[in-house]
Amino acid sequence: MTAVPSDVLSLSIDSLTLNEIEAIEDIIDGPLDGLAKPGAKKAKLLKAMAYVIKRRDNPEFTIEDAGNLRIELKAATANPLATNA
Repeated sequence: MTAVPSDVLSLSIDSLTLNEIEAIEDIIDGPLDGLAKPGAKKAKLLKAMAYVIKRRDNPEFTIEDAGNLRIELKAATANPLATNA
């Protein structure tokens, strides 16, 4: 198994709290689902997500610090036990 460098942040929408989602929407001044819109700029949203997640462990972490991270996006996995309606 390969170690993940400390400057790489894995993001999962499922791991965000409601307060973190609200903070992200405040930073980007728009809805979180803006990432899914074709042609939408994504850097500001990803930077905001990195910022709120890194502040979980480091309250001194800044939005500028977030801009220096590399981000690894992970897709949410489907529930294999879910039934299709």
